[in-house]
Amino acid sequence: MRFKGKVVWITGASSGIGETLANAFHKEGAHVVLSARRAAELNRVAGDLTGGAGDPMVVPLDLADEASLTHAAGLVRERFGAVDILVNNAGRTMRATVSNARMAVFRDLFETNFFGPLALAKLVMTARDGGRIVVISSIAAKYSTPLRSGYSASKAALERIFGALQAEEWANGIRVTTIVLGSANTNISVNAATADGGTYGKKNKIQADGMDPVQVANRILDAVARGRREVMIAPLWQCWHVWRARFFPGWSARALRLPKRNHVRET
Repeated sequence: MRFKGKVVWITGASSGIGETLANAFHKEGAHVVLSARRAAELNRVAGDLTGGAGDPMVVPLDLADEASLTHAAGLVRERFGAVDILVNNAGRTMRATVSNARMAVFRDLFETNFFGPLALAKLVMTARDGGRIVVISSIAAKYSTPLRSGYSASKAALERIFGALQAEEWANGIRVTTIVLGSANTNISVNAATADGGTYGKKNKIQADGMDPVQVANRILDAVARGRREVMIAPLWQCWHVWRARFFPGWSARALRLPKRNHVRET
């Protein structure tokens, strides 16, 4: 019961990693706040939580709508007074080339993956002196990935700004744990944005063969409990890509190039 009595607010809690994190924190005694856009799915998740501390709080929100975030933060503050751990888990990826994707797609990705988490963190920090922000980043933030450019860029920006925030707020008790996540067996590719802003609608093999979300959630809780600054949770082959990009950037860049005349195909 490492998180007994702690208030833990999780975004993207309606499915995938967010849902498994809600279960894990709840079982360890935390008072969980569940947020996402789909209220019906949040209520389903809340109904499935058993054996933990009290009733979970369901607070639907839209990360791209700042007024929605302000309203949600007010509701959470009214019930609990403060948030001990904010888990910025919600996010969206893409499946399109830079040349084909509409600018609106990139703006939407940054609203969901960067501006929304940042705005929510700023609201939560006003609720108490201290606390921990957990940033669910991606291995795609560590190197440029074809067809996922907006996702890679927004996650890289997320890591940089929360690194700066921790440096600025360290003396005030704010701590940040960044989780660099590799492929997990979730529907993130199903919900990916296409070039025109539509939904990709397919689970890629890399996702289907990815890590078990329950095991991922358990490792995230371990990292939070130990106060880790950054933890990479990814298959070995993806860790190898990060190592290669860091120490052999030219080699890495050549390995990621798409073949000529196939570069417009979304895969």
